[in-house]
Amino acid sequence: MKILMLIEAFATVVECGSFTTAAERLNLSKSFVSKQVTQLEGELGVKLLYRTTRKLSLTEEGQQYYEHCRSIIGEAEKATSEILDSHTNPKGKIRLTVPQSLLISGLGHLLLNFQKQYPEIELDIKSSGKIEDLYDQNIDLALRVGKLEDSNLKSHTLSTSTFVLVASPEYIQVNGEPTEPKELIHHNCIIYGESRLGQNWPFYLKNGEKVVVKVNGNLTSNDGHIILESALSGHGICYGPDYFYAPYIKQGKLKVMLVDFQEPTTITALYPFNKTPTRRLRLLLDHMVESFNGKMIESNFSEV
Repeated sequence: MKILMLIEAFATVVECGSFTTAAERLNLSKSFVSKQVTQLEGELGVKLLYRTTRKLSLTEEGQQYYEHCRSIIGEAEKATSEILDSHTNPKGKIRLTVPQSLLISGLGHLLLNFQKQYPEIELDIKSSGKIEDLYDQNIDLALRVGKLEDSNLKSHTLSTSTFVLVASPEYIQVNGEPTEPKELIHHNCIIYGESRLGQNWPFYLKNGEKVVVKVNGNLTSNDGHIILESALSGHGICYGPDYFYAPYIKQGKLKVMLVDFQEPTTITALYPFNKTPTRRLRLLLDHMVESFNGKMIESNFSEV
């Protein structure tokens, strides 16, 4: 059991990137965690970590050993979870980060339905358009819309979506409708502040070539409600996932523009590669898959 404690300390330090953060997560003192890692290195007879005042990094042996450690910890967590859950109602906390556009468009309702089924599961939901580090922030699940860039995360595609360009009929009547992406530089564009895209809006030509237009406007916000209100009020042109604007497009309150310059992307659930999903997380993933495929989400989702 002693070696398991040393392994847990080492793996947590690697994932947190610092002894201080690792100690907080383990509810131990920084000096004690440091001694545990030093003791592990002594028993193995190799150096696992390069330590400087500013940064920690793995040695070659440390990287190899860490991969084995995560496998061991993952199996132990899985075994414990399965035994506990086999004779009790699923319980515990799930930390997840979700784009605000999904919560506004119906995912919040889906999550509340899940919690009605499993009231002892605690959901800690962070609404954010930023790409959070799941390992550093100790996040169990992340939902993302768009192209994935994380090679160290497991992914499960839930649905498809298309980023669309929209404006109200009133805005178009006064300012005209762009017929090519480059014309957007002459329009007032509303910027979602937490998006990876920022002011750089991508479009795709018929030959597959990607064209990025740097847009400008007099409103930038990380709040989806304000972005939506600005579009509906004729304030400017907005760019975002189709499900976010779908009800208003159907009602004629917003018009999609430059349709020929857009291509589908995905809505994806992500979780850490080196962590075995707990039963409660598997239940949530299954609920999401069933809801998206079974069209149980509110009708705001145009692609579900």
